Amino acid sequence: MLKRILDNWKPKWFDGRWHVTLVALPVIIICLPLLVLALPYLDILNGMAVQAKGKAQGTYGWFSGNQELAAERPPVEGTVPQGWFPYHVTEKDEDKAAAAADASLTNPVPRTKAALKRGQAIFDRICITCHGKRAEGNGSIQGPGLFPAPPSLHAKKSLDYGDGRIWHIISRGYGKMPSYANVLDPDERWAVVHYVRALQKAMQDATKD
Repeated sequence: MLKRILDNWKPKWFDGRWHVTLVALPVIIICLPLLVLALPYLDILNGMAVQAKGKAQGTYGWFSGNQELAAERPPVEGTVPQGWFPYHVTEKDEDKAAAAADASLTNPVPRTKAALKRGQAIFDRICITCHGKRAEGNGSIQGPGLFPAPPSLHAKKSLDYGDGRIWHIISRGYGKMPSYANVLDPDERWAVVHYVRALQKAMQDATKD
């Protein structure tokens, strides 16, 4: 049918024109929408709609001299990020690092009602899912086919931990527990330590009764 239509089309092109048309039509149908979609991304048309992006402290693209172009300049020598503080525990071994923290760290946050409430709010928002409401290792996301249960914080081993060790574990992680240093600032972690101590004392008092 297409051949008959093209044969009657005036002016006449050339012999085999219908073969060219059969090839050209699919190409036009496919390429035209792609061209329309690409128009906003052409440098001469897009203005500032499409720009190269670089993440903080990252690199993107290549600069002259075969050097990567940095998204941000490196920090000035001798400066530190806001909120950063030096941490003296550098041991790679988990147990050695925890022991070093246990021996050298004390809780700088006063044990006040406000600190306990702050620690409880954080515990109930973050820690409760694994450790459970009373820190017995029975959180809602552990069980068969789920995550492994953490040890109870009322076990003798946990009761023997110093405040520094608990804070270090929250900060660096331990075993299957990840670090929460990027979620909680140092004082928030110390507030959680205060609340864990309150839970432990409450459990011991309840057991005595």
